Amino acid sequence: MKKYVFLLFFAFFTLNLTAQSAHPTFPFNINLTAPDGKETNSKKVLKQSGKPTVLAFWLTTCQPCKVELATYAKAYPNWQKEQPFNLFAISIDFTERFPQVQEWAKQNNYPFPIFWDGARAFKDLLPGNLNGLPQVFVFDHKGGLRYQHKGFRPGDENELFRQVQQAAK
Repeated sequence: MKKYVFLLFFAFFTLNLTAQSAHPTFPFNINLTAPDGKETNSKKVLKQSGKPTVLAFWLTTCQPCKVELATYAKAYPNWQKEQPFNLFAISIDFTERFPQVQEWAKQNNYPFPIFWDGARAFKDLLPGNLNGLPQVFVFDHKGGLRYQHKGFRPGDENELFRQVQQAAK
């Protein structure tokens, strides 16, 4: 009996280590598309720069997402003066909506990069599977996830920036 308990424990421990080592980490390895249609990889654009990084996920059909991005765009220049950080807005629209992603990015000329995750790959990597948008994730300067938030109401941007400041420490 002890032999079976040991084997069961050993199998569980081995499987758990394998699962942990297979879990992708920031900046991941996801193909992204810029509004101009150029493809890149998240490892290249989200690289750790010694600063916290915010990933803001959105859809072109999501009104709170649009309000959130506009709010961030307005606050971004002042935020950067106080605490430099990276901010990327990543659309997870379906393929047929990519022209709307392009148009929205062009119309709004955000002061931070916009990308499209056409394969919706981030859904499989981030906690909560991006169920419900908008969602933001704050990663510290070492790539560790420090904060996540779903939805947007006026004032949420203040908490986001507070979290960015904490992640910078």
